[in-house]
Amino acid sequence: MSFFAELQRRNVFRVGVAYAVAVWVFLQVLDLVMEYITAPVWIMHLTMMLLAAGFPAVLIGAWLFEVTPEGLKLEREVERSRSITRETGRKLDRMVIVFLAVAVVFLLADRFTFTDTESANTPGPASSAITEEPYDGAVNNEPSIAVLPFLNMSEDQQNAYFSDGISEELLNVLVRIEGLRVPSRTSSFSFRDSRLKVSEIGRELDVDHVLEGSVRKDGNRIRVTAQLIDVGTDTHLWSETYTRELDDIFAVQDEIAHAIVGALKVTLSGKDEQILEQRPTDNIEAYNLYLKGRHHWNLRIPGRMSEAIEPLEKATSLDPEFDEAWAALADVYLLLPEYSEGTPDEHIPRALAATARALEINPESAHALTTSAYIKAMYQYQWQEAEAGFLRAIELEPNDVTAHQWYAEMLSVQGRLPEALEQLALAEKIDPLAPIIPHIRGWIFNWDDQLEPAEEAYLAALSLDPGFPYAISNLAQVYMRTGALDMARARWTEFHELQDTPGLEFILTAIDAMEDPSLTEQVVSLMPEVDFPTDPFNAPFLLMLLGRHELALETLVKHQAQNGAYAVHVNRMKIFDPIRDDPRFRHMLEEMNLLP
Repeated sequence: MSFFAELQRRNVFRVGVAYAVAVWVFLQVLDLVMEYITAPVWIMHLTMMLLAAGFPAVLIGAWLFEVTPEGLKLEREVERSRSITRETGRKLDRMVIVFLAVAVVFLLADRFTFTDTESANTPGPASSAITEEPYDGAVNNEPSIAVLPFLNMSEDQQNAYFSDGISEELLNVLVRIEGLRVPSRTSSFSFRDSRLKVSEIGRELDVDHVLEGSVRKDGNRIRVTAQLIDVGTDTHLWSETYTRELDDIFAVQDEIAHAIVGALKVTLSGKDEQILEQRPTDNIEAYNLYLKGRHHWNLRIPGRMSEAIEPLEKATSLDPEFDEAWAALADVYLLLPEYSEGTPDEHIPRALAATARALEINPESAHALTTSAYIKAMYQYQWQEAEAGFLRAIELEPNDVTAHQWYAEMLSVQGRLPEALEQLALAEKIDPLAPIIPHIRGWIFNWDDQLEPAEEAYLAALSLDPGFPYAISNLAQVYMRTGALDMARARWTEFHELQDTPGLEFILTAIDAMEDPSLTEQVVSLMPEVDFPTDPFNAPFLLMLLGRHELALETLVKHQAQNGAYAVHVNRMKIFDPIRDDPRFRHMLEEMNLLP
């Protein structure tokens, strides 16, 4: 008898097939259990190594041993006339069929049930049951989708930046697809950890569909689960789970985006196809660092924004052609002076250099064009060039909220208030739940002496984010101007408790001086000792309210000479009208190219 025939007789092949199928089913079940309990990935790796090592041992055992009615015996001890290998083989065949059936059932369950179960165990809007009040659909006719922040399922909670980043990158791709309406990041991410029903989120964001999911990252292995939900019926239109190496993250994002577009029946143009196929970088480590840097920037924590610099600089070092990382780095340097982390002279040149590099790599980077335009307006006073930059950025990315907001700020500085408010309305349509938009509207009304609509706008911002500190402090200024001094005291106290900043006693004393002018000199004497980190106009604002116009003007001139953040806004602040005709004030405006 040949060796091959002997292998068949001893059922070595059948044992190998049965072992392989059984191991596959076991690993699938183990992977499901590990995902549910968020077990570390090394357990799966160790199990796979042990089971792989067991495969040759099982084959050797099948060759050496035989199953008999008396139990397991060495094959050489069994007489051929009494061998039952044929019957054992039929049993092994039946066992393989059972294992294969279990495998098919598991695959179907994993495809149609597991992702739903995972969603149900995931805190967030899509975890709700059938809605009590069906949603009638968004007001607009175009397909619409909100991308909620994907849940971080990693053992390391610091990987939240990665799950947020994946969500944001998907949003950034989808928002550029023509004919698809996608609410901006701030609005969608405001539902993080929310237990609202999908229909309620649909009403809030005016969308027909919601994309939610989870990301689990462990070393170089990732598992991304995504679900597309119909708001009207609260049912899944599509769901998928991707278990890949980190290097495949762009392929995963591309597959998800294509699946969503297909499910929503959106017809892609050639330009749309190019958008879906674009990769920001081929360096995965640079991409990972970029997501980390953007995460710190998005948090906007005063005193901690500089934490975004190191990962973004490393990203640009690993891939010098990574234009989005350069643009993100420029954003950080741009906002550092406004968040009291250094001076404009220190950081604005760095922002300019990073922006120039981004535009050198990609002249049509809407992101970099927006940042460049803001710098040209607010720090270089090149108003025509700035406006051209904003308009080009908006032409390239009509749904870029930041471009509309910053363009509105520039228009308001120039006194073009109707145009500024129109840009804010466009921004609000894209990002309806972003508190910064009504806050900027309040800022415009406040300094135009439209105090009642200013109050309404600041209260609208606080209804979206009750802890928004700058809306609180600016609302306090409105109350000081309208004479509601007790309300001003309460809001200033709230602001300082939130920010944990000095100067509250001084501001309260200044408010007291508005009622008792004898305290004015005490306020003036204390002013040089008080730092106003959040708003350079606080000091001159208080001085104007107390009638100390000369000192207010000196303070403004000093701030403008330092090329200070926000300096250009003095042009439209009507509270300074009593000193506007002073040659020093006019010279200040002339230096900023703001004289009529």
